[in-house]
Amino acid sequence: WLDESIIQDITPKLLGDWPNTYTYTKALSEYLIQQEKGNLNIAIIRPSIVGASWHEPFPGWIDSFNGTSGILVAAGKGILRTAIANNDAVADMIPVDVVINLTLAAGWYTAVHRPKDMLVYNCTTGGINPFFWGEMEQYVMSTFKRNPLEQAFRTPNAHLTSNYLINQYWITVSHKVPAIL
Repeated sequence: WLDESIIQDITPKLLGDWPNTYTYTKALSEYLIQQEKGNLNIAIIRPSIVGASWHEPFPGWIDSFNGTSGILVAAGKGILRTAIANNDAVADMIPVDVVINLTLAAGWYTAVHRPKDMLVYNCTTGGINPFFWGEMEQYVMSTFKRNPLEQAFRTPNAHLTSNYLINQYWITVSHKVPAIL
């Protein structure tokens, strides 16, 4: 209901030190829970990027093509050929079954031990076992070449780059020119 110009003006002031509205609203939610929890024993799970399963119900299981899973499947089907990413940044993905197991364990612990303070669990791997976006390109492409997806549009061959001009080149060569032809 606010005018777009007002939103543009107040957003940086509201965000303060938060990098984006996503992290800001998550912090607001946690603050609200902390303030309104009363006598409830609370645990919060903070997963990084949730990806396909590690073991359960079987390796690679996903229930939707949202987020990173959708991007990886689009690359595996040969539809996505280029994306902008910092190859040196940590691709902090955590398998969905690890997040679920931590959620169950934290719920049990909180119910049994009834801690007075709100417990917060960061469910990530990047600090212990970092995996970089540059490595992701290699592993994903080699996996899809060894195990091609059904009904692939063309051979997987995606390129990750942090350079805008190189990305535009790949968009032209891999998307626009084939579309025109």
